[in-house]
Amino acid sequence: MEDKFKTSIKTFAIERLKFDDCRFTGSRVDETIPLYEKWLKEGNHGEMTYLENHLKFKQNPELLLKSARSAIVVIKNYKNTKTRNLEGDLKVARYAAGEDYHLVMTEKLKELTAFIKNLDKTIECYSGVDSRPLPERALALKAGIGFLGKNSMVIKPGLGSYFFIGIILTTTSLEEDRPLSWNCGQCRLCLDACPTNALGEGFAFNATKCISYMTIEKKTPLTGEELKQTNGWIFGCDICQEVCPYNHDNITLTDWPQFLPSNGIGFDFKTDSIPKNTALYRSRKRLLANVNNLKR
Repeated sequence: MEDKFKTSIKTFAIERLKFDDCRFTGSRVDETIPLYEKWLKEGNHGEMTYLENHLKFKQNPELLLKSARSAIVVIKNYKNTKTRNLEGDLKVARYAAGEDYHLVMTEKLKELTAFIKNLDKTIECYSGVDSRPLPERALALKAGIGFLGKNSMVIKPGLGSYFFIGIILTTTSLEEDRPLSWNCGQCRLCLDACPTNALGEGFAFNATKCISYMTIEKKTPLTGEELKQTNGWIFGCDICQEVCPYNHDNITLTDWPQFLPSNGIGFDFKTDSIPKNTALYRSRKRLLANVNNLKR
């Protein structure tokens, strides 16, 4: 009965909704919480105070969904360039070039949730992406979606790391999939390529040094010195993913048209040229300030 239930969910998620994988695990990630707490205490999250507020929910998923037992993890490839490296004076991280993934993924998760509840009306669900207080990467690793790369990304052999993670917590207990036994081996290309030394040995990651943090999360426009460190990245950064051998050029582009930019990667950076349904739009004032400062 349980296997059939899981199979039905996975089939709908992959064949109907076109997610690239669907796996199952328990709702708790107790083994990773101490490391997350230590990371926060050391101030590695910078101005992202919302991560502190998220901690109690990640510690106890029942604060999000009473009697939460299992987590369904789905992913979607967002690779939208044929080459591994972007060129140009001003670059936008690939995830931000199409429609806002928060909105797109949320709608797909709603469809999957409706399907699950139609299978069993007694089940309660809570779904979301990284904007909600869910330990999405820890759950993806636990479910066997991929392995933890030295760039702190979840890497799936055959797909790389350019994918979004969606989570559905449920009140039913589902047989857990096994974690993937894999690692980066001796490769350290991402550590060596990071221009700001945000990545360190032993999976250390200081977000305050990360170009993505500097250009997206930092609340004030960047200083001239900080702008020099961005290497042309004006919204986000993909350097540690570009150099990763798992993100090779042969990986197919996403088949969700919402994630394909209509005019290549990047925009003209004028207020009226930034589409309202993109992640860029919400940060347009700071984005444009950084662009103007960079051009001086």
